[in-house]
Amino acid sequence: MSSATPVNPVEIARIALKRLSERGLPPTPENYAQFYNAIVTIKAPESKTATEMQLAWQVLYKLDDAAHDMGEVTEGLLSNLSGSTAVMQDSLGSLQAVREAHASQSVPPEETHATLEDLLNVVISTTHNVHSTVTTSHSDLQTIRDSIRHIEEDLAFNRKVLEQDALTGALNRQGLDHLLMREVKRAQRNDARLTAVIIDLDEFKAINDRFTHLVGDQVLVHMANLTKAVLRESDILVRYGGEEFLILLVDTDSKGAAYVIDRLRLVTGRTPYMHHAQRIEVRFSAGIAQLRNDENGRAMVLRADEALYRAKNSGRGKTEMAD
Repeated sequence: MSSATPVNPVEIARIALKRLSERGLPPTPENYAQFYNAIVTIKAPESKTATEMQLAWQVLYKLDDAAHDMGEVTEGLLSNLSGSTAVMQDSLGSLQAVREAHASQSVPPEETHATLEDLLNVVISTTHNVHSTVTTSHSDLQTIRDSIRHIEEDLAFNRKVLEQDALTGALNRQGLDHLLMREVKRAQRNDARLTAVIIDLDEFKAINDRFTHLVGDQVLVHMANLTKAVLRESDILVRYGGEEFLILLVDTDSKGAAYVIDRLRLVTGRTPYMHHAQRIEVRFSAGIAQLRNDENGRAMVLRADEALYRAKNSGRGKTEMAD
């Protein structure tokens, strides 16, 4: 695989200014920095497809709107509570003054009663206002909470789209990065086994040359479907390269992985891809590596890739175990 495309600061700056213009925001240093950092976080724009960029920006906009709404609700609530607190403090001060005047009998009882009634009305009104504000803020915050829940659902859906190979429905390499780390941690935490298998379709270029790339794509879909039929629900299938697939077999050692690949080889041998009543035999080579206690997931995959290389060079249609 080629190395990732480096981030182009000029291109990111251009996109940041464009996004500011689209949203009608002034190009202040604060706004510019916010969008520039967001783009860098989303990853280099030239390494993403237009669909991926659109999905990422949609989520960014929704998060920005939710944060803005929450800020306004919180600011309004704090402002109202601050004003109500001042009124309550003034009322308490007046009550204290009336109490002292009543104790010294410097004010007639009827005047004291009237003053207390007025102050009580102020306290009741202020309390009602606080209750109304808190109720409204609670409703607004609930609405924002619902919006955030929808954003989380969008994130889950968009992540699935971004991490799925559009042709075969398997995970792509971006999806592999996340799951590989998770499964390695799980295996190490539970002292469980984890095995990676990389398979590469043999003579795939000949299929493309003879039947066109469109048929070659259908052969890849056919292979992915056969592999999914052989695997368990807990296993993970990844479109690793052009005609390469990677399989993560959880709670499985290298011998178990070899058994799975033997089954897959049997199934593919019995189930050729049919193109206009013409059989297209699907054959593959495979490399297997079981996770060691002292390595991470990438090292395991690298050893599986090295085993695959040996299998390809030993006559194809073979399975090799990593050292």
